[in-house]
Amino acid sequence: VHAVSYLFRASVVCFGRSDESWEQYTRWMSLTWRGQVDEVIEELVEQQTRLGEPTGDCDEDDPSEQLRKIVGYLRNNCMRMQYDEYRRAGLPVTSAWMESAVKEINYRTKGSDMFWNNPRGAEAILHVRAASLCDDDRLVRFLLRRRGSPTLRREKFLPETAA
Repeated sequence: VHAVSYLFRASVVCFGRSDESWEQYTRWMSLTWRGQVDEVIEELVEQQTRLGEPTGDCDEDDPSEQLRKIVGYLRNNCMRMQYDEYRRAGLPVTSAWMESAVKEINYRTKGSDMFWNNPRGAEAILHVRAASLCDDDRLVRFLLRRRGSPTLRREKFLPETAA
């Protein structure tokens, strides 16, 4: 949940490293967790008014510039921060599991011994990906008819020999 780091940064920008900063951070996180991101944005806009708008030549470390970016992030992503609704529907509230799956796929297909650059290896991965995106039994049918053993590791691809 990227909102966690943005809201923590906002609390430090607005209140320094203090007890008040921690209290405000936990309050904003609670509101966000309950799906009340608009209320958090309103409060941060008030803090932006207190700090002042960033000038055109300000540094990235300038508190008003940091707060401007945080408010922009929350405004741009608030429709994706309906955590209360996600939880009620039994949906995940983070993309970490998907990011982990992507890393695992990359590890398995792009490793030095995985032959991703071999056209047949790349084509096989694309077939599996396309089959997995279908809403029918295409993936199951693909896995049942694919060449090779489903339980044994395949050896390095050998060049095809002419018959």
